[in-house]
Parts: sequence; C-alpha cells; structure tokens
Amino acid sequence: MPTLRETGALWLDDHFWPEAAALFEQLVATVPWDDRIRARRVASFGVPYNYSGTVWPSVPFPAELLGPLDRVAERLGYRSNNCLANYYPDGRSTMGYHADATEGLAAGTGIAILSLGAMRTLSFRRQADRRHVEAYPLRPGSLLFMTAELQRDWKHAILTDEGAAGRISLTFRCLTDPAETAS
Repeated sequence: MPTLRETGALWLDDHFWPEAAALFEQLVATVPWDDRIRARRVASFGVPYNYSGTVWPSVPFPAELLGPLDRVAERLGYRSNNCLANYYPDGRSTMGYHADATEGLAAGTGIAILSLGAMRTLSFRRQADRRHVEAYPLRPGSLLFMTAELQRDWKHAILTDEGAAGRISLTFRCLTDPAETAS
C-alpha cells in the first residue's frame, strides 16, 4: 500500500522556514494564548474560525506571521485567511487522533502546518484499519501539507513525547464560510 506521501495526499518540506527558532520565541512571548483547551494552548488569527466548539473571532494577523503567511501562499498557490496556532508547552501537551473539518475549506485547498520549537511527530492512522499508522517527524521550520481528501480516510495526532520541549504548530487554512467551519 502506498504511503500518504506517495499518494500525494501529504507532502513535507523539512527546511521551509529557517528562522523557526526566532519566530517560536516571539510567538511564545507575544501571543495572547487561550487556555480553555486542556492539552495545549490555542490562538486564532484572520477570519473567524469554529474550533472544538469555540468560535474564534476575527483577529488581525500579527506582524510576526505576515512573512510566513506570504511564504506559505507562494508555496501553496493560494493565500490562507486563517491561522490556528497550537502551543504545546512540553511533551505532555498533546492533540488526540482526529480528522480536520473540510466543509468550510475553499475548493482545491488543504491544511498547511508550519512547525516551530521542538521536533514532534505527527502520527496518522487509517480510519478503516487502525493498525495502519504512518509517522512524520516535524522538525523546526518544516511545512507539512495535507489535502482536504486526506481527512476523509485518516486521522492524525500529536502524541505524548516525554522530555520534549515546547512546540508551536501554525495551521493555515483558506476558509470560504468562516463562521460555519468546525474542527
């Protein structure tokens, strides 16, 4: 069976953002992180976004994210209008297996994840056969892209990694009807 990379449902650029360490430090210090989600801290920028039952209002992109936003747009061929930032303060901070909602994504787009801070592994598990797992280490500065179609057949997670330092994932989306989107 071909891997996600071989099918084109996912691609990974390990060296996308070389200034990852500086951006990580800036965001940890300046973002008004929300603590309502137990396993990690969250912030949303751009158009409104409904995430885990919380509707995040429209918030301008901070200056620190404009460079990554532009570079991601160049790489993807379209401009994202929302960035959900997840801050994992340590290796005990997780995100369980889930599939992202795709009904609010603009046609032909997907979800791009820019990783900052410590390396963590994004694990994928096939929904039809939970024994089929693929793991992708996300190095600082890496960009991983998932097609919307991938969400139909796979779930993904950031699992516990005892001893890991802090990490931020910047998830970029192009939403068509922001108020209706749910994850």
